[in-house]
Formats: sequence, C-alpha cells, structure tokens
Amino acid sequence: MSFLSIPSQEGLFTTIRTGRSDDDDDDDDEDEDDDCEDVRLIPRCSPVPRKRGHSIYDETAEYMRIQVALPAGKKRVFFADTTGGDLVEVKEFVAFDSDDGDDEEESARWEEEEAKYRKPVREPSYRVRPEFDAPGGGALLQAVHSNKVEVEQLSPSETEPLAFSGVVRVLNISFHKAVYIRSTMDNWASYYDHPAEYVQGSHDGTTDQFSFRLCFAPPYTTHGSRIEFVVRYETSDGDFWANNSSMNYVVTLLLSYEDQMRARLSIGTGKNLNRPRGVAKQNEDALKTQSFQNDNSVRAFCI
Repeated sequence: MSFLSIPSQEGLFTTIRTGRSDDDDDDDDEDEDDDCEDVRLIPRCSPVPRKRGHSIYDETAEYMRIQVALPAGKKRVFFADTTGGDLVEVKEFVAFDSDDGDDEEESARWEEEEAKYRKPVREPSYRVRPEFDAPGGGALLQAVHSNKVEVEQLSPSETEPLAFSGVVRVLNISFHKAVYIRSTMDNWASYYDHPAEYVQGSHDGTTDQFSFRLCFAPPYTTHGSRIEFVVRYETSDGDFWANNSSMNYVVTLLLSYEDQMRARLSIGTGKNLNRPRGVAKQNEDALKTQSFQNDNSVRAFCI
C-alpha cells in the first residue's frame, strides 16, 4: 500500500439492506432501474448518548434538601414578629432617673480600682545637657578678641524638649559678615551648615551677637545621643572658627521615663509622689534647676 493510499474502512461499518413497499417500488420504476438496492451503512458501535447532568439549580436544591434532613448542631431561635407572626406578650422598660453625683462617684471608684491592675504607660521625658562650659565676662571678651568668634551661651528650648538654642559673639572686624553652625549627629559621617541669625541691637561697639537653634531628630533621639558642632565666622578678611579648643561643642540627649498613671495621681492629689520624706519643697525646686551664671550672661538647664 502506497503512503498516499487511504486506509480501508472495511469492518468499521455494517451493511443493512432495507425492504421496500409495493407503492415505493412502483414509483421508483419510473426513475431508477429495478436492479438498484437500498443499502445503508451504520457504525458497528453506535455512540451511547450521555446522560444529561444536573444544573446548578438542581444541585443547589439537592444540597439544601440534604442539609435540612441532617440533624442540626445548633438550635436557631426565631421571633414570631420576624417571620410575620404576632408576639404573645410585649413588655416595655423605662430608664429610671439616677443622681449624677452618684454616677461620678461610682465612676471614680471604678477608675481607681482599674488603676491598681492597669499596666502603667511609660511616657518619655527628654533633657539636653551641654558637655562644655561657655566662658563669661573677661574670659569671653578675651576669647572673642583672640579667635574672633566664640559661643557665649546655650539654653534648652521651653516648648521643644529635643531642641536647644545658643548665642555666638563675634568681633566686629567687617561690615559684611555671616555665621554658620556646622553640626553632626553621626560623628561627622554627615554634617549640615545652619545659618545663624543676627541679633538686632546687639552691637556694643566692638562685638556683635548671632543666635542659632539645633534640634535632635530621629533616629538620633535615644538616650546618650550627641550633637557636635563648630562655628564658622565668615568675613571679608577671611573665615574664623570656634571649636572649643579643638574638642568641638557637644550636647548630649538624656532620656528618662515616668509612669503616666503615677503622674496623673500626683496631679490629681496635688502631691509629689516622688519626693523623699523630710525634703522640703524649696529644696526640691533647687535640685530641679541648676543655674550656670557668668558675669554678663545666665544659662539655666532643667534636670
């Protein structure tokens, strides 16, 4: 057999000869020869029609019938009015009036009782501490005449616990002048130059004052974080630096925690729970504030 020949389909079909009625034979004699036979070929294995599957609706209905027939794990309660029926009995409740004073007293007792078992919330408290002593009086004027620029004072911010401000005094050797504070919080891996502002009315004939402000910022807000800075004084005669005798000016951030509930109780009772016995209030105030006073300037730092 050639590869172009069509394979034989013998054996795949069965031949069926059908008989004809007399009327059909009479009609066919006019058109066809009497020797022609009616032959039909049908497959040996006729396909069996597949049973039609259930629709989604039928399957869902069947599933619901099975679920209803199974014993329920929980009993569900329905009210008659939700299913269209009438309630057997209806009772109405009216809120009674209560004394507001008693409610406040009861609420205060509950709050006090809960406070005994509530985990205290620790609120952070920040404080900045300079690691250098600024000169004052004659020492300050001598440093200004020698270095042309010197840090005069440093004080913490009253509104922002992470910030502090300072004053720089410069020698008036040029009308056009500028002061910059170069600071770092990562040990000089990076630094920024912050321009200082001229203090109006600070000229005393030979010196002028400039003010600046620095602030700790995340991620350098942990206990022991440091800000190091130096001062650059730019004039038409050249640039001059102040760096605390080559040790840089350093300010350290101190962090402490106070229990919020303890502080709230202290405020509510008007008593200082942290005050040791036998220590007078005026002595405590003296311990809280430490003053650094020079001849011409005063610097205060809260502890």
